[in-house]
Amino acid sequence: MATPTVDADLIADALAKVWVEAHREFGPDENQWTPGEVREYLLRLDAARNDPQVVA
Repeated sequence: MATPTVDADLIADALAKVWVEAHREFGPDENQWTPGEVREYLLRLDAARNDPQVVA
């Protein structure tokens, strides 16, 4: 079964939005984030990669 094709620019935009929102929410220094914040950030990145429409 084929997977749907998603425009790379759409994925890049979604990832950038997740990055900006996470740094606003958790702080600018990723080294200061708690393990829970890091996990949340990684989950959001995965969601953006899998379905960029969710972030948009």
